[in-house]
Amino acid sequence: MAEKTKEITEEETAPKSGLQALRSERTRAALLAAAEKIFARDGFEASRIEDIAAEAGRSRGAFYANFLNKTDVFLELRARAMQKRAREIRMRLSRASDEAARTAAVNLHIIEQICDTQSLLLQIEFKLFALRHPEMLAELAEKHLEASTRVHEQELSEYFSHLSDVEPMRRKTLAIEALLEGFALNALFSPQILDRQYLETLMPGLLGEVLPTP
Repeated sequence: MAEKTKEITEEETAPKSGLQALRSERTRAALLAAAEKIFARDGFEASRIEDIAAEAGRSRGAFYANFLNKTDVFLELRARAMQKRAREIRMRLSRASDEAARTAAVNLHIIEQICDTQSLLLQIEFKLFALRHPEMLAELAEKHLEASTRVHEQELSEYFSHLSDVEPMRRKTLAIEALLEGFALNALFSPQILDRQYLETLMPGLLGEVLPTP
């Protein structure tokens, strides 16, 4: 009988010095995935750290070993989502042959984000949470804007090099968020009126006001 081949796992092949880091990375990934699910189910403010830890199959202590609080988790989830979207728009822009194609790519990207209502509603809820806690508002607003601006600078600077100054970039970031959140909320509220076809006709003019040409 042929000798049974032993299945080699990732942990078995990892050096001992890296095993703890591998497990920590898996724990963090599990907590992030669980938080995304709990936030979507319960909303940001109503979600509980205990539920996130339980969903991930980890302890409350494991949560605090990786994150300071729910805000810390939310901001990392949002940063990862923004990086993914930035990579997507960067790929679309790289395929655009002229200015008209680039404009169409940006318009499509914005409309797709508006239609992703779950992510945007969570972002709106996070901002409402900050407004309800004035003692935290300045810090949370700064962290949120810093993360947003950093992603734009890292992923899209070559396409929007004319927005090199930090303050204009921050203002444009907030203006884009205002478009996304406002349209997402109202499209969900009255989908028959503010439908995708109308958004496709409206968005080019609005974006032309928010994003200046080089």
